[in-house]
Amino acid sequence: YYLPADFPVLVLTGGHWKISDIPSSRLHFHNCLEIGLCHSHSGTMKFYSEPMSFKEGDVTCIPRNIPHTTYSDQGTESRWSYIMFDPAQLFRGLFLTPDAGPDLSLFSYRNYRHILPREEYPNIHYLTLSIIREMEDKRPKYQICVKGLLLALSIELNRIQEEASQEPGAEASHKAYLPENALIISPALDYIEDNYS
Repeated sequence: YYLPADFPVLVLTGGHWKISDIPSSRLHFHNCLEIGLCHSHSGTMKFYSEPMSFKEGDVTCIPRNIPHTTYSDQGTESRWSYIMFDPAQLFRGLFLTPDAGPDLSLFSYRNYRHILPREEYPNIHYLTLSIIREMEDKRPKYQICVKGLLLALSIELNRIQEEASQEPGAEASHKAYLPENALIISPALDYIEDNYS
């Protein structure tokens, strides 16, 4: 996705953002962080791991260059909104040092939480929906508002991943969840993205 340098945020929403019930034979990945909000129905999200179930109200968090695919339950089409953004670019200059900002890299955490249910993480759902509405309405100063909401969302996601990585057995579950080939390809894609020229 092309994200403008001055405001690297893109929201994909509306009635046509539906996921079919046909599983793709291929995984895909993005050049930015993907935050998804499931508005209806349920289905499956798959990485290199066992399939994970999602349902209406869930928020998904997929770091850049992580291969994945999504499909709905048989006979349904789940409706989604997506926030695509680059935290490093968006929050550049906001912190005293580059390392002080929110880190949403998959490889910084063990036992990573890709799917965040609304009933367990109501604040994540609220922030995500607020960002989508601000981007849709485009009221005066909406970019400043979105940046603030994304910062709050990023910090909340950071906290969730930090807590998950400290849970007992996180080391073992991380290894079972992300096979070796997933750990090989994503850093390579990150390097190409960062050093393309």
